[in-house]
Amino acid sequence: MSTEPMSPDSEHLLEQACDWLSQQYSGQFSSHDERRLSVWRAADSAHEQAWQQAQAVWIGMEGLRNKVIPGSEPLLQERYPKPAVKVIARPRYRRRLLSMAVACSAVLAVTIFYPPNLWQADYVTDKGQQRNITLADGSEVILNSASALAIHFDQNVRRIELLQGEAFFKVAKDKNHPFIVNTNGSEVRAVGTAFDISYQAKQIKVELTEGIIDIQDAKHQHSERLHAGQSALISDDAVALQPSQKPENMALWREGYLQFDNLPLSEAVEQINHYRKGRLVLLNNALANKRVSGLFRLDALDQAVISLKDAVPELQTVSMTSYLIVLR
Repeated sequence: MSTEPMSPDSEHLLEQACDWLSQQYSGQFSSHDERRLSVWRAADSAHEQAWQQAQAVWIGMEGLRNKVIPGSEPLLQERYPKPAVKVIARPRYRRRLLSMAVACSAVLAVTIFYPPNLWQADYVTDKGQQRNITLADGSEVILNSASALAIHFDQNVRRIELLQGEAFFKVAKDKNHPFIVNTNGSEVRAVGTAFDISYQAKQIKVELTEGIIDIQDAKHQHSERLHAGQSALISDDAVALQPSQKPENMALWREGYLQFDNLPLSEAVEQINHYRKGRLVLLNNALANKRVSGLFRLDALDQAVISLKDAVPELQTVSMTSYLIVLR
């Protein structure tokens, strides 16, 4: 699965937290070491966050210990045991330290490549992948690239949480069971309708192609009712209506297209990165607000990169690899 990587600083702190965790379980962790750990955790809120993250993964892995994972292969030495040899006993704490080092490597791998906010997801897509889903009530969902959903249906309400990315919903009518999509605290409520929600770069956008929906910000300070062709941006404490457009021009990604309409170059780069394998890196901040427009096929985004240079002639592109392109 592809997700946005951790920042170098966050990764470094998580490594430090794992090191503390391995020491704590080594069997040689003194009261002096405990005080040093407390000082490290209290030094910065980011330290405490990294510590909680490392502990959460370690505790979450408890149920997997000593279990065979289906489909896993035994280690080479397990399949082909060596002849018996004399083994020199080592202190038990060294074995514990080695076990914890391996476990902390797993903590880092799981947390970096499968972030905690996705652990509760029922449906996930990789970068460049789309997925069609039929829910238990007959509603249909198209899950866009690098996206994740959690489903929470009960006897009273049909609730969905968009954890990241984007999804298009075609809701089955059921007046007795409201259909609610939560995204970072905001709420979209519908009965029988079709709409798109995107949650990228901490921005929530809703586009309504059919029917009526009610939307509300995370702090429940503002709400709006949208009709077909309307869209809105939702923040923690505001709902901003956007210019109306034709419903058929909304969520063009369902048809395999990516559209820029007078978009800042920095945002265009973010959108390409959401679909394209690899990474575009914009180094020239002076060009970040240059406006670009265009319509591109999602299966031919290298052409979009070429078009960025056409739209911004002073932009230079350097292909480090087929996956990494630097814009400067």
